[in-house]
Amino acid sequence: MNPSFIGIYDNILTDYECKILIDYFESSPKDEGKIARDGVGVLDPSVKKCRQLNKETFSQNKRSSIIHTPLLSALDKYFKQYPKLKKHINTFGLYDGMSFKRFDDEEDGFKEWHCEQGIGYASTRMLVWQFYLNNAKSGTEFLHYPTVRSKAGRCVIFPASITHYHRSQPNKGIKYIISGWWFFK
Repeated sequence: MNPSFIGIYDNILTDYECKILIDYFESSPKDEGKIARDGVGVLDPSVKKCRQLNKETFSQNKRSSIIHTPLLSALDKYFKQYPKLKKHINTFGLYDGMSFKRFDDEEDGFKEWHCEQGIGYASTRMLVWQFYLNNAKSGTEFLHYPTVRSKAGRCVIFPASITHYHRSQPNKGIKYIISGWWFFK
């Protein structure tokens, strides 16, 4: 057996919690999605096109409590699925920042294959977490693994490394996601 190390956990958030988060997104000031290039955030709609909330953190967003406990529940399920990884739990922590995005049009998405580790602050990323907040018609494509479909309340956890190159599946309709990382301390 050759495991994918992609954990898919349904009903981690309730429909009501997803609605609260979507309502929060819609009532908040939004920016065009940026990508990091040489340590600077730049607009490049050929790579990433979305609306997003910037500087969302667990420590400053009171709605993050809606995410935090379910996220730890999903991590527990991940370690039950991949128990040998659990011995490293004391060597990493939850990154305070998160990315909260809405994809609207067929042109929207993070269209370029990428991984979540890289030069600078991203070099310490270990695992990616992502919540889908609605039943969108598109999900996340992995280069070497099957596509993960969007489903309201679903949490997906996967390694941040080069082994898990991914991108948005071609967008169809509105899709809301929140994502973030666990990092090496």
